[in-house]
Amino acid sequence: MPDSQLDTHSDTAGKNAPTDQQPTTSEPEHRFSLISGSVLDRADGIIYAVVGACFLIGAICALCYSFWDFGTNITAAIGAGRGDPALLAKAIIQFVSDLLLVLIIMEVLGTVTHYLKSHATSLRPFLFIGIVSATRSILSIGARLSVEGSAVPSPEFTHAMIELGVSAAVILALGITLTLLSRMASHGGLSE
Repeated sequence: MPDSQLDTHSDTAGKNAPTDQQPTTSEPEHRFSLISGSVLDRADGIIYAVVGACFLIGAICALCYSFWDFGTNITAAIGAGRGDPALLAKAIIQFVSDLLLVLIIMEVLGTVTHYLKSHATSLRPFLFIGIVSATRSILSIGARLSVEGSAVPSPEFTHAMIELGVSAAVILALGITLTLLSRMASHGGLSE
């Protein structure tokens, strides 16, 4: 037998011989897996898109409500006694708190958008959400204490101070985590 025929024969024998790289499932099962995976991936994308649209609508509604509520509170504060400083401060702090809620919603929307583009999630937006939420909590407690002034009973004041401390610790811990993640990503050790 000539050498060229031997090479051809050995090539065809190698193609028909079972290898570790060939799928162990039959052709119909493999096709079903591919089709079902594709359908589920599309459904996943559609659901994320619908959820993202709902977050966008929610953010717009929350923003509109924030402005409406702020206008109503300022009008009431000015009409109630020539601009009572306590009511004005409460209205402004409530407005800032509402805007922070809109930022939280937008961060979640950004996470959904990022997932739709890259099909990967990131830890960074959730850390930002935690920091903004804790900041919002601090503002809320501070507003309540400043409006009530010295009329706050001792147990409530102690509880408020504990809440402030916990919120500050959360901000510190999440900030440190965010810094560490950024350093690890800049050194190529982690993809965010």
